[in-house]
This record gives sequence, C-alpha cells and structure tokens, in this order.
Amino acid sequence: MLRLALLGLALISSPAGATPAVPASAMPDETLGTWGRDAEACTSPESRGRIRVERRSVQLFHATCTFDRIRIVADGIFEGRGTCVEVKGGRRYAGGVSLMGLGDEIMVRFRGSQMSRTYHRCGASLPVR
Repeated sequence: MLRLALLGLALISSPAGATPAVPASAMPDETLGTWGRDAEACTSPESRGRIRVERRSVQLFHATCTFDRIRIVADGIFEGRGTCVEVKGGRRYAGGVSLMGLGDEIMVRFRGSQMSRTYHRCGASLPVR
C-alpha cells in the first residue's frame, strides 16, 4: 500500500524536466505484454478491461497511444507521451500514460486523470477491444 501511495506522490509531484527523456524503444521489458483489470479481463474475449503495452505504444479499448518519448519518473515508473488515435472515428489527441511495474501487476495512470488503475499480467494475449 505504501508503494502505491509513493507512486501517486511521484506521479503528481514530479517536475516536468526532472528526469531525462529516453528513446521510446527503452520501454522496459517487464512492462510489455497484455494486462487485465481482473481475472475475467484476461480470459473473456468480450472484456474491455485489457491493455497491451508494446515497445512504443499502449493499446487501450478505445484508443492506441504511440509514444514519441518515454520519461523515467522514478525507479520503476515510466511515463510515455505521444499521440493517441481513437478506435472509432480516428480522432487524434495528445495522450500520455504513466506505468509502474509491481511484479505481475502494473499501475496505470492516464494523462489528465487523477485516477490510477491496477492491471494484472495476463497469461494469454487476447486482443484488446
């Protein structure tokens, strides 16, 4: 619980220029893959509770965000920034996501949101819908 509180503090209080940007290809291996909000999200093809983290992007049920850069916020916390494209309608908007690896869990916070969500690593790579 303390680690989650520290994540929240780091994500809220980190100055924009505090840490260097690194190439988008530097998204760490431990964050890559399919993640679900719960066990059902990992096993039900109909679930919207999955995300897919790739080397340069995050695929969500409503959009795909491609990273122009990745910033190391703190040890184990990475923030990707780039353009998102909505699945329906193709609208583009500035997007971003912060990721913190917690073993087989990852905490995700979306740019402009005060809320964080925890996802669990999925054993199977079901498509994100």
